[in-house]
Amino acid sequence: MIIGVTGGIASGKSFVSSELARRSGAFVIDVDQIARELVEPGEPALETIIREFGPEFRRDDGTLDRRALGRLVFSDPDALARLNRIMFPRLREATQKQVREAAREHSLVVVDAAVLYEAGLDALVDRVICVTANEEVRLERIMARDGLSRQEALDRVKAQTGLEEQARRADFVVDNSGAPEATARQVELILDRLDSNLRRA
Repeated sequence: MIIGVTGGIASGKSFVSSELARRSGAFVIDVDQIARELVEPGEPALETIIREFGPEFRRDDGTLDRRALGRLVFSDPDALARLNRIMFPRLREATQKQVREAAREHSLVVVDAAVLYEAGLDALVDRVICVTANEEVRLERIMARDGLSRQEALDRVKAQTGLEEQARRADFVVDNSGAPEATARQVELILDRLDSNLRRA
């Protein structure tokens, strides 16, 4: 079985994915990590991004200036759409390849992806878990995790639309606004509802 885990930025998708792995032995595919690999020096996506947005987004060491690009795209919906047009087809192809490979060896595979629906990755999964958290909690997490100002964090939160629709379309919704133990319990209940043969003996 392939499970997609999605939700807003800093909602706690990675924690839910790690709990799924810890409790069931699931193999986790981190789509954010795939995206980072796709823009490493020498990769076609990086060159396309530089042509689209300008050489100022390439650092002296040849890597993508992710923070500068983030400031642009999370404050400009048109720029975000242009970046998504570059990245989403590559993300789908790379993620599909990893899912195929992982499914050969694991009975449960988790695709951790904030852009699960936007990038069309939901077509690769059998079930979807949407992770939610209230906005203030998410803002605090972003600022602490990424060292961003409140406005930069707010720009990232506001750039994500359709979160209520994500929750509506999902098979399961996990509220990660509270203590980790409460979230872990919700994950356990979801696993209880899934096929029992996916659980470790």
